[in-house]
Amino acid sequence: MLSLVRMRLHQAIDIWSASEAGNEPKQPLSGWSNRENLGLTAQAIPIKRVGTVTSLTYACAIAHRLAAKPHHAAIIAAQLVSILQRDLPSHLKPLLQEVTVHATAAGLIHFEVGDRAIAVWLDSLLTNMPKQSLPLTPVSSAGEPERQLMLHSSAIFEVQHAHARCCSLLQLAHREALISLERLEEAPLYWYFSSPASMPWLTSADQLCCNHCADRCLLSQLLDACDHLSDASRRTQGSLLRSAQVVAQAFQVFHREHPLRGTTSEEPVFTLVRLGLLMSTQRVLYTLLWDGLGLYPAVDL
Repeated sequence: MLSLVRMRLHQAIDIWSASEAGNEPKQPLSGWSNRENLGLTAQAIPIKRVGTVTSLTYACAIAHRLAAKPHHAAIIAAQLVSILQRDLPSHLKPLLQEVTVHATAAGLIHFEVGDRAIAVWLDSLLTNMPKQSLPLTPVSSAGEPERQLMLHSSAIFEVQHAHARCCSLLQLAHREALISLERLEEAPLYWYFSSPASMPWLTSADQLCCNHCADRCLLSQLLDACDHLSDASRRTQGSLLRSAQVVAQAFQVFHREHPLRGTTSEEPVFTLVRLGLLMSTQRVLYTLLWDGLGLYPAVDL
């Protein structure tokens, strides 16, 4: 989500810069003649999560970097929001049209991620699989002493246990015909739902079905982990391990609240969406272990 927000904001700054240069005001709002003078890449745009752990809101202070004077920041933020709210690229519309954008009096830009956008993002987690087979062993950038220390840490066991538990629960749900999975003979990253064909993430009122506090906390940590993986400036072994551990801990709370056993009295739709969230967690943990930490994800322990 963060990478898409950054990309869209990067495009808006391009449009705004061109407009600013074309208008040539007597007292320009910007302190730079163009964005290139800033060396401002999409990755360099400062965006962070704000609010509570269950709210999906991002804040960006880029207007302050662009402003010639502090009091210009609020004006620039409002102008960028106006650009962001029109002419969404067609391939991003399903996701970003449900992200509410507004400028604050302090010159910040807030992106509030709506439930429909979260549902589209969750679908992308379940359907975006590698186009080619993964190598037999992951590639690790850590040195051997550092790697051995990581392998024997309690955090790694916690993450591997959570991933293996996700795999076991999905296989159990498959055996009990709650869902139908395909490609179970392959690595878990390739597993996918053949039934249901699509997850009923949303209610008739377009609100997420998985709206329990534990569900929302897990969603929040999954989103943060994916943001972390997409941000090269933050990708260190220690930070990725911590991110994976936080996801694992949020999953344990989620699983305690919603054990697979004893769900027969629950509406089928809630069982399905929680199994969808379970597979989303497995996907993210697998990626953190394989791509992030260079470890083979455990399927059982």
